[in-house]
Formats: sequence, C-alpha cells, structure tokens
Amino acid sequence: MKDMWKVYFNGSFGGKSPDGSHPGQALELNQKFRFAGRDWYVPAAYLTAKGLVLDILMRADKEALKDFYQKWAHLEDEDMPNDVFEQAERENPLAFEFSPQIELNGQALPFSQGHGLSYHPLFQNAAACEPALDEDEIDFDTPTERAIIDHYGLNPEDGWAIHRYSFPWKTKRRPKSISSLALTLTPQPVRVPGAEFEVQKPGDIFTFSHNGIPYTLTAQNLEPQTLPKNAFSDARFDFPNRFTAMTYTVSPAPPKNLISVEDCAQNDPPVEREAPKDYPFMPEAQNAAVIGIIGGADGPTALFVTAKSEDKTVLTACSALHFAPPKKITWRIVFHETPFAPETFPLL
Repeated sequence: MKDMWKVYFNGSFGGKSPDGSHPGQALELNQKFRFAGRDWYVPAAYLTAKGLVLDILMRADKEALKDFYQKWAHLEDEDMPNDVFEQAERENPLAFEFSPQIELNGQALPFSQGHGLSYHPLFQNAAACEPALDEDEIDFDTPTERAIIDHYGLNPEDGWAIHRYSFPWKTKRRPKSISSLALTLTPQPVRVPGAEFEVQKPGDIFTFSHNGIPYTLTAQNLEPQTLPKNAFSDARFDFPNRFTAMTYTVSPAPPKNLISVEDCAQNDPPVEREAPKDYPFMPEAQNAAVIGIIGGADGPTALFVTAKSEDKTVLTACSALHFAPPKKITWRIVFHETPFAPETFPLL
C-alpha cells in the first residue's frame, strides 16, 4: 500500500494539517478480527510527532444493510417516538459505539480524539460509486468514503464504519521503536427501554425486574418546576419551560448506572414569535427540535433540578418540557446494558 494518504494527529479525514504539523509515517498492520459478532479491520497506524493515529474499520454485510433499510424505511416520519429510533439504532449494522485504548510497548494509551464516517453501498451517489482514479490522480485533500474504501482495498459491496482515533505519546517525543502494539475495544452501554408506569404521589411504588432480579421503585417526591426565562438564548422563539422533577429510590440497589427513568412524552416544540413590525424579515425556524439544546425526550438536564438530597440512594428524573403542566406523566424504566465484554487484540 503506497502511503499517499496524509494523516495528521489533530486532523480528521481530508489530508490537511489543522496546525501546520507534519503528516504521520504509515505503519502497515492489516489485522482482521471478530468482535461483538462483527468483522473488524485495522489496516494501518500513523506515527506522528504528537502521537499515534489508528484507523479502525467495522464491516457490515450488504444484505444485512438491505434488510435493515427495508425494515426501517418509515423512520422518515417526523412523529416517530424516540424509543423507535433507538431500537433502529441498536439494529443498525453500521452502528456500534465503543471506546478504544492501545497498549504500546507495554504502556496503555487512551485516545484523545476520534472521527468517524460511514460507507453505505446502497446509498452512494454516482460520483462516489465510480472507481477511484489512478493513484497519481487521487485527491486525498477531499476524500469521499468511497476513496477511503479504495485506498485500503476494501470490498465496496460491503458497508463500512470508518473510525480514526488519535493516541498521544506518553513521552514528549515519539518512541524510537515499536516492539508491541495491542488494541482494546470496550463497548459502550446501549439503552434498552423497559416497562412504563405512573406515580401520583410520594410513596407510590412500581415493581419491575431485570435479568430475573425483582426491583421496587418508590417515588419520594414529585415537584413541578419552571426553568428561568434566561435558560434559552434564542429570542426568536418561546420555549416550553414547565417540567416535573421526580425523586425516587430503587430497592435493592441496582448496579451503578444500570437503571434510569425518563418521561415517555416528547418536549413541546418551541413556538416562533411574531416578527417585530420594524423587522419583518426575521429568519424562520428550520427545525422544530431546537429544544434539544437542553435535552431530549428525557427532559431538561439535572442542572435545573432543585430537588436535592444528601442520600446518594435518592435519584432524580425530569419530565419533558411543556408550556402547560400535563394532566399525567408516564415514566419509563431504561436499562443501560453492555452486551459484550471488552477484548484486546494484538496488532503488532
């Protein structure tokens, strides 16, 4: 493989240095392995003055991608609930969240930044699907996903999730030699929606189970709250600012970060204000989801919660944001599961 691709420690895909640094020296690895039921490929590392840059690619079968897009073609519906989108994301053959760490010459190096692209064989435009030009003519200053596929000699009939991570050196200078290199992949937890429930007052309970273990959730307090007027900086819109903070306990105490609670409802969309008479050309909203600046369907960030407790077993959930308090709130248990254990793979 000719090193025609300029890779920089602080750069993404594109072959341009953001800080004037020199490109890294390519170190061919060509390592393939199976992890979490998927095919992975680490074609090369790049040795720069600041650290090591590693490309990590995950393959997805074309037929699996075709089945996925046929099943979820209706996702274009703007009213699709968040839990449906989350289910689709869990089933997406090109979606898999993980944290990488390398061990170089016996020293562990966590990553400092990462970038990602996806190559979809079913949705490439005509230009992207054309064979790459001769090597002397390839312009890696603006590479397409297909150019990356061609550069590494991958099968363009497959889908590819392409990740690039940067790992700073432990020392101020680049190591004189590399005797060993290993990659550890740690899967990130996925959100799995559980049962829905309602509580009306402190003391109400809800029972549920996970992996055969029964749990009891007890509502400690339900407090209506209002966000301050300066919580939003966009003066063009009126934003919903009413929500309910629920404090609760779960018994027996579940493993840390396994369980959370969220509102099943969506935030009310912001409402655009009338343009002032002396300024009739006020920009129009392009996306009703502007509310996302403070949170998603699970309501506002905990920074706005005033219901606090010194007892660490007391947890807090926030409802969605509304202009007027809803008549009832339906909550949902959410499990944060890690279905695969971390694994380490030798690269060199």
